[in-house]
Amino acid sequence: MLKGQVLAVDLGGTNVRLGMVTRDGRILRRRRTRIPAAADKEALYEALAGRISEFMSGGARGSTPGAVAVGFAGPTNSSAGYIYTAPNVGQLSDIRLGEELKSRLGLPVVVANDANCAALGEFFYGAGMGSGSLFMFTLGTGVGGSFVIDGEIWEGAWGIAGEIGHTIIATDGPRCNCGRRGCLEALASGSAVIRDYIQKSRISSEARARAVTAKFVFDRARQGDRIANRVVADAARALGIGIANVFHLLNPEIVIIGGGVSRAGASLIKPATAHARECVFPPLRNKLKVRRAKLGDDGALLGAARFAFTKLGSGTDV
Repeated sequence: MLKGQVLAVDLGGTNVRLGMVTRDGRILRRRRTRIPAAADKEALYEALAGRISEFMSGGARGSTPGAVAVGFAGPTNSSAGYIYTAPNVGQLSDIRLGEELKSRLGLPVVVANDANCAALGEFFYGAGMGSGSLFMFTLGTGVGGSFVIDGEIWEGAWGIAGEIGHTIIATDGPRCNCGRRGCLEALASGSAVIRDYIQKSRISSEARARAVTAKFVFDRARQGDRIANRVVADAARALGIGIANVFHLLNPEIVIIGGGVSRAGASLIKPATAHARECVFPPLRNKLKVRRAKLGDDGALLGAARFAFTKLGSGTDV
């Protein structure tokens, strides 16, 4: 039985968030930092282990965690602590994160998809409280997804259920980081919004292009920028198709939109929901419930910790 605290880690495409989390869902302290681009897997293991060790050393005496729980942006086999591929983290593959971190840190380590962690957090502590099932879209550098039923993640036969970001929305669409064309991630992620705005605005200066963020594009859209409005409308339409596909395939009680891009709020979620309802079977359109995530950056940390307490509390060896 895991006692004490869990050091939860949310590793995205560009940032790493760390938090010391109790069994009842309190984050005692936290830190957000950047992690250098990993040239290879060994560099990733060393960099992440270093960040975790630094965070642990900054705590009070006696606050060493009982385990480390990592939410990782990529298709993940949580039972093996293994990531198949990480298109947004150095485009690495065959990442044995669980065993590599365990050997470096001397602690039990569990690994789960970051979208799954965020969804668990929302189910128990956020926008999904009181529901029996939810599907969560996590919009950030990429697009993740997760299906929660009765408090448990449905991971599928090989751990990649919910990878909505790599379902194909437009066969002739833009190239995705995974190598295919027309994935939802290539159409509705923060990276896609930035790319489309730069292309449609014909920004050729490297310095100006670096200044474009997803927030910048959404802000410009609210200010009436015609190109930004078109980019946001295209992203919302793609997201709406993804929502409708999930509703037809899994029929969750609630659909939640989270991740950094969800901070665009109604300017993205409202048109996406409207388009999804147009695509849903007419008799069920009013049954589609779409909510914005409540927990923000804390969702993945809380969910990762919850995953660790559940898995290690059941006696699973990691």
